[in-house]
Amino acid sequence: SHSGTIILFDSKGKYYKVQYDDGNDEELDENDVEQYLMACTAPYPKNESGGGDEIPTIPLHTVTADNQPCTDVHLPLLGLGTYKFKKGSNDAYRAVLDALSVGIRHIDTAFIYGGETIEAEIGRALASPECSVPRSDIFLTSKQWRAYHGYDGTSKCLDLSLKRLQTNYLDLYLIHWPGPAYNTMSRSKDAMATSDEGAFIYAKTGHDRTALASLRAETWRAMEDAVYSGRCRAIGVSNFTVKHLESLRRTARIWPPAVNQVELHPYNPQTELAQYCRKEGIVLEAYASLGGQDSGKKTWKKLGGKLTEREEVRSVARKHKKTEAQVLLRWATQQNVAVIPKTGNVDHMRENINAVLNDGWSIGGDSCGLGDDDMQLLATLDQYSTAEDKARLCWVRDPLKHLDFD
Repeated sequence: SHSGTIILFDSKGKYYKVQYDDGNDEELDENDVEQYLMACTAPYPKNESGGGDEIPTIPLHTVTADNQPCTDVHLPLLGLGTYKFKKGSNDAYRAVLDALSVGIRHIDTAFIYGGETIEAEIGRALASPECSVPRSDIFLTSKQWRAYHGYDGTSKCLDLSLKRLQTNYLDLYLIHWPGPAYNTMSRSKDAMATSDEGAFIYAKTGHDRTALASLRAETWRAMEDAVYSGRCRAIGVSNFTVKHLESLRRTARIWPPAVNQVELHPYNPQTELAQYCRKEGIVLEAYASLGGQDSGKKTWKKLGGKLTEREEVRSVARKHKKTEAQVLLRWATQQNVAVIPKTGNVDHMRENINAVLNDGWSIGGDSCGLGDDDMQLLATLDQYSTAEDKARLCWVRDPLKHLDFD
């Protein structure tokens, strides 16, 4: 099936006829069908990582062991996110196997997820007899945790992740957070408000405000060495602002970072950061594409409701006969932003795949996807520049969630 057209087969698998979406049909021989299928191929690149060929990919900037440009690493435009799978539930284990079974090849995780338990679940899934997809066909991402900032700490953190994931390399390794680790979870708002150092009064030793930039540089140096040694195919960052990226650039041997994974959705489209990343050749990857899992009723009320409940999103979904989630994912991927929605529901996984493919998104002529009028309507949801707390839906308990530090 492609763009409302169905090719029908007889019971022996022989080509029979093509049925168009206007109700007409036409008999075809084998040569006709082959030519027709070639003409109908969606204009997305093949998944160079192998398997899951329907899902388009984006080439990443990386280098070889001798620091020469490498063009062999491609990030699938859609992956499976694993944040907030319940600790000890085995839900992540099952979700990974289900995702691979329907054609998803990118699995995104982090050292800290599930109280440091989710990587191990994913490792068991990938090593399970139920997993029929070879490791070389899977794109595996993990993230270094801030408590391990610095060269030696980052190397240790990577070693632990590799052990838990039961693999000897990662396809992509990210600095999870540019800010400090804290020495306590019991942080007084009054103390932070009255101190010139703000939240940094609770920073872990060596993570003070003036040391952060050099600490991140050492973290990056360890990650660069992991590329040179073959333990990582590509490296990147997460939650970095333009200021953090420019600081990292001063000492980086590998530049630009392959990816910057950030909160990104119509309420917070990260316009300035997106422009910078595209100029520098950094691929943007969105988390919380559907609005995230961290905000409460008060935040949603201020914003005018959850993204999936906004009439602007619902009207576009009705127009294209898609779900609200599919519209939000397409909004991102149509801008060449990769997405990693978390779900344990196989039907939702299939819907997510369909959201990033051209099939069924025809809007007339040769165009596929959301139209200019759709994108303009969704752009009206941008609330990033309004009230301070409105558009930040993740990291809500971190006093530095707005990333306003060097």
